[in-house]
Amino acid sequence: MATVDVTRIASNIGALNSLNSLTGINAKLATHQTRLSTGKRINSASDDPAGLTIATKMLARSEGLKVTLDNIGDAKNMLSVAEGGLSKMTDIIVQMRNKAEQAASDTLGSSERSTIQTQLSSYAQQLQDIVDQTKWNGVKLLDITTGTKQFQTGVDEGETTTWSMASNLAPAGLNLSANQVGDAVAVTSADTGFVNVGAGAQVVQGGTLGNMTKLTTGGYSFEVLGKATDATHGSATASTALLTGVSGLSTATTGTAAAEASGHFRVTITGKDDTLDTISYKVENLDNNTWGTSGSVTVSGQSLADAAGTMIVQDSATALNHHLGVELTLVSGRNGLVVGQTMEYEYIKQGQAKVELNDGSGVAMEIAKNAAGTQTGTYAYTTADGTSASDYNSGRGATIRLNAVASVSVGNKAAFTYKADNRYLVDVSSASKAGAYMTTANNALDKVTSAISDLGSLMARLTFKEDSVATAQVNVEASYNRIMNANMAEEQMNASKFSILQQTAIAMLAQANQAPQNLLSLFR
Repeated sequence: MATVDVTRIASNIGALNSLNSLTGINAKLATHQTRLSTGKRINSASDDPAGLTIATKMLARSEGLKVTLDNIGDAKNMLSVAEGGLSKMTDIIVQMRNKAEQAASDTLGSSERSTIQTQLSSYAQQLQDIVDQTKWNGVKLLDITTGTKQFQTGVDEGETTTWSMASNLAPAGLNLSANQVGDAVAVTSADTGFVNVGAGAQVVQGGTLGNMTKLTTGGYSFEVLGKATDATHGSATASTALLTGVSGLSTATTGTAAAEASGHFRVTITGKDDTLDTISYKVENLDNNTWGTSGSVTVSGQSLADAAGTMIVQDSATALNHHLGVELTLVSGRNGLVVGQTMEYEYIKQGQAKVELNDGSGVAMEIAKNAAGTQTGTYAYTTADGTSASDYNSGRGATIRLNAVASVSVGNKAAFTYKADNRYLVDVSSASKAGAYMTTANNALDKVTSAISDLGSLMARLTFKEDSVATAQVNVEASYNRIMNANMAEEQMNASKFSILQQTAIAMLAQANQAPQNLLSLFR
């Protein structure tokens, strides 16, 4: 600092010294005030270039360790999902072993063992479902084909932990079942109304039609509900009261059946003309099958005398040879009919039969009513002549062939079992096979519990790693904090100090500016 010489007034050295001190104090006060307002010791690279570099690297590592903690937590959660699936598998396998132990006793008969076998097959399917459905973010955890799972459990490249299934835990891999490939149909009984479909049995596997789904594994039966009189005559049955003036309903035996079709129908008398001796009526197909253009036909002016006789239900007033399969026996001809009255009936066309498909409980199921499967219902009409023309595809995966209609009887049944694709097959049909299955179940249980043990060990390891990483993250964060962040107590002390120095520097600068005034006394 320059020496003050008050006798020389061209330069006020004292004031300059005070000004320089004030400038330095202001800069230092501003630095400490900035640290107090931001909480950071380093607010720009010039504050501490080396410290900023070190702190930035420590910040990156601290944030990386936080992500590592998240990764470890996610890994433990994922493994917990896998553990849940494995735990449920052990419960199922224990039950499977118990069932096998039951079947190993000759106190059970073949039907009881068959029931246990079905249950074991269902359990095997559930094991496969657990393997397929135990997932994390869409990835199967228990499927050995998924491969090794790698967890990033460190900040740097290569700091990973891996996990994989050591054994194939699918039912086939555990030897608990064998997979059936393709659907299978096995006939258990069949009446004479059914014949073999080609070189197969009375019921064979067939494809699905339309939007229908194939049958699930279980027992089913086809049953004949009705049939035509024979190959040349249909059958008609009234489902409501006969029309007034009508004493009977029968099948037409003359004429060409141009619009004839099996199904349920409604006849409505729409008018009669006593002058012209005609009758008008409408016939509707209640099954909504493709029939005509609108599912109904309207006949206007069909000749009908006012006397007892028969009336052929036909598709037009003039095409007398085009009947719809039935005729009405009239009490007093046209005169006895009442306009507006209706009656309903079912007609089965010559050479056809009506069938339904029942589930194991005897409940009728939805089946195809046409070849494309676009029309469905709980029954269908099909040809019965014992040839390939009689093949009927239910649309649910089962096809039948009816015998010639003369050999078909109402109530005829064909019972069968349907085994869906990928069904899991288990054989405990004898005591020795059931005993061997008990050993297989024990071996399977060993594999699954070993997988749970490996899983638990890895989860425990990840817990230790989690604790270690958490400690490291806190220490790195502390180092970053020491370098980067301000000591608020110290900064407040320095700010107070420089605030006082600022005031004294200003006062001294004022005095220094006043000092040259004293030289004026020499000129008095």
